[in-house]
Amino acid sequence: MIAYLVPAGDRRYQLYVEPVEDPEAAAGPVEGAGWWSRQVHKFRATLAEAEQERLRRERGEPGRGTGLWQAVLRRMAEAIAEQRLLWHLRHQTRAEVTHPDDMDASAALGEVRAEFARDVSKHLRWLIINVIIVAITGPLFFLVPGPNVVSWYFTFRAIGHFFSWRGARKGLRDVEWRTTASAPLTQVRSALRLPAHERRLQLLAIGDALGLRHLAGFVERVAVRS
Repeated sequence: MIAYLVPAGDRRYQLYVEPVEDPEAAAGPVEGAGWWSRQVHKFRATLAEAEQERLRRERGEPGRGTGLWQAVLRRMAEAIAEQRLLWHLRHQTRAEVTHPDDMDASAALGEVRAEFARDVSKHLRWLIINVIIVAITGPLFFLVPGPNVVSWYFTFRAIGHFFSWRGARKGLRDVEWRTTASAPLTQVRSALRLPAHERRLQLLAIGDALGLRHLAGFVERVAVRS
């Protein structure tokens, strides 16, 4: 797995991985599967739907449908963008981080480990909070007609934070990291100072140079928060 340490400001970085299709999302749940397996399958299927919705918005296309479920999908898509790397790390023993070539390898690994350390405590805290909310909203909305969107949303969040906590812990403790310096990633820093239209064009060119189709949308989203 290759992760990218992307500048999100003058002294701020965000780790990024390119979206990949999850073949398990399209497969049905195993016959006789327990409650956890069914929820994980539903989680994967919802991930795929929310990811497609997010990519449509990044391309400037209108979303499909309106209402509460679409609002939920938008929130889920934000979680996917933030946590995808950690979810992938659960299955890795070796990984590579590509970093701007104006920082050395030790500094890059320091940024990576510092982010994982923050993620371990953050996602464990939010996992506990969302499990408590699910325990409350599940029975509370049981008698309400129709799908229990509220309870499922917090179930989704609980599963996502569980996967993220495991991924961050593994990335921090067990994954063997190697580093690669990248000149195009360094150019992201200067692109962030450009006017919106020029910035977008420059980020698209950097994404093309790195073979990352969705990098521009990611950078613009995280840079707003810096």
